[in-house]
Amino acid sequence: MGCGLGLVVRDHEGKVERVGVQQVRDVWDPDTAEAKVAEFGLRVALQMGLANVVLESDSASLITMLKSKSVPTNYFGRIGNVILEIANAFTCIRFSFVRREGNGVAHSMARLMPVDYSTRFWVG
Repeated sequence: MGCGLGLVVRDHEGKVERVGVQQVRDVWDPDTAEAKVAEFGLRVALQMGLANVVLESDSASLITMLKSKSVPTNYFGRIGNVILEIANAFTCIRFSFVRREGNGVAHSMARLMPVDYSTRFWVG
């Protein structure tokens, strides 16, 4: 069936500026999926020209890895290295853990139907 990667971009006041979903054919464990959506989100932030970002995730494993910059030697760690490389492009970046309830919009986007293995954005 695949996997959906949902993201929300908010401004400094918490107002939603953009939501997006990327549906892929791959199936990952939850931490790897969170790492892939973090990579996706940071790439979107770069394309938007943002300089200061807060990356929020409900994966404690991902946030701990990114804060410590200590990545395992597995696929999850490879994605972590990519995220840290992208992070260098920002003036300021902060990694923050949020409980799953605080990530509801992004999770709803990830389950968006129909699944058509594409990337879609809604702005404004």
